[in-house]
Amino acid sequence: MQGFQNILVPVDFSEDSANVLETALSVLAADGTLSLLHVVEYLPAVTEGTFGIYPHRKDIESIKKLSLERLKQFAEGRGPSKLEMLVREGKPAYAILDVIRELNPDLVVMGTHGRSKLDHFLIGSVTERVIRKATCSVLTVRT
Repeated sequence: MQGFQNILVPVDFSEDSANVLETALSVLAADGTLSLLHVVEYLPAVTEGTFGIYPHRKDIESIKKLSLERLKQFAEGRGPSKLEMLVREGKPAYAILDVIRELNPDLVVMGTHGRSKLDHFLIGSVTERVIRKATCSVLTVRT
């Protein structure tokens, strides 16, 4: 098997992210490109008497910069020669789908979290949303 030329790997920096990356590397073509993606999600801080306070733009940019540094550390010594690191902000599933439309990868490799049915019903699943709406193949790694 020759492998996939362009693979997108969304990373949440959980303990299982390394296993997902290793799986992606195992199906990447020798001359292929691997794109690591981290999505910075922020939620409004709710205080009494307000509808919510969103983080200041400067703080978000700082978090994105730190996330890029963390991606570099995460990939150090593991990635192929053609490695892209991307940081986006927003809801993870939607940000991942936007990057899929932008990069048009051959494959997305994502981890799944073994949640209970109740947790899944209440929280939903980023991976499930990506699988349903992706325009390319998605390989899931049980984590």
